[in-house]
Amino acid sequence: MLTTVEAINARCSTPRLAEPGPTGAELRSLFRAAAAAPDHGKCKPWRFVVVPPAYADDFGEVLEQAYVRRCALAGDDVDAERCARERTRLRRAPTFVVVVCQPRTDLKIPLHEQQAAVAAATQNLLLAATSMGYGSMWATGAAATDPTVREALQLGPKDTIVGFVYLGSLPTSRERRGPRRDTDVSAVVRTWAPAPKGRPDPAPATASKARSDRRMSGI
Repeated sequence: MLTTVEAINARCSTPRLAEPGPTGAELRSLFRAAAAAPDHGKCKPWRFVVVPPAYADDFGEVLEQAYVRRCALAGDDVDAERCARERTRLRRAPTFVVVVCQPRTDLKIPLHEQQAAVAAATQNLLLAATSMGYGSMWATGAAATDPTVREALQLGPKDTIVGFVYLGSLPTSRERRGPRRDTDVSAVVRTWAPAPKGRPDPAPATASKARSDRRMSGI
């Protein structure tokens, strides 16, 4: 089992995953980890729809029909290879989960905060899977907003698909990669300081230089 920091650095998107996927007990553990995400107002807006392997081809047909429908509406030609990819999309991994935001409209918590909570839950899910030794992939694309897909999932009018999550074992030909290459945090982190009193705000160019000078030191 990886530590939290190890899991964060080891997590990467893997398009093709092998058997086995997480067991039922492991999936329950993953969903508990997902549901531990920050949640302003305790809305619990996350919902997880598991598509069992036995129904993978059925959901693949839904994705294919959705693609064909989008082509018809846009006046585009249907690509046979794309149809095949949509039809077999769930075969990329043994476990497929649709992450949905089902917002609480009876509370004053803004929609964007509830969607952010579900995104955080999705990241928790990926990191927990990584810590268990599984690979993962978080995808969206046109299918995430397609009416045909939404109808098949029986989503409400205000529900949104935050992601399609694929889970499974890493292929034997691929070892888990090491930590991500170092990020120069000084380029993305700075320390805020108030503007000097009695002086006008600096011009944009000067402000940019000032912000650069106030970047976090010692990191």
